[in-house]
Amino acid sequence: MKSLLLLPMLVLGILFTSCKKEEIIQQVQPNRTIMFEVKPNAWQLNAQAKTYFAELPIDEIDDYTNQNSGVLVYISADKELYEAIPDVINGSTYVYTYTTGSIFLEIQGANGSQLSGPPTGTTYVKVVLVESAPIP
Repeated sequence: MKSLLLLPMLVLGILFTSCKKEEIIQQVQPNRTIMFEVKPNAWQLNAQAKTYFAELPIDEIDDYTNQNSGVLVYISADKELYEAIPDVINGSTYVYTYTTGSIFLEIQGANGSQLSGPPTGTTYVKVVLVESAPIP
């Protein structure tokens, strides 16, 4: 008798059980890459800080990007080999700072001394903006 009740209950359990497939789609915010060429005459001397600096205007760094996203900078002398900065290259320290609308590249001697001059060739700069959203 129990086996006769078990079979209909099993069939009813299968019929009234449903699977719901949920597909979660995440919005992927793509990174953006902006390329620059910094000519030798673009470097300016800050004698007080013993650095040479170049300002790169970059409209893509708006207030939102400045506050929430990541900004990565890479430099190259030949557009083939890029190095992430901050870095020391041939005895010179390269660093960068940024604010809304601008990136500032700075170079000084690795030991804190002033360089004899700015780079003599074109410096190629790759700026990668890593999109991000704040966690509330």
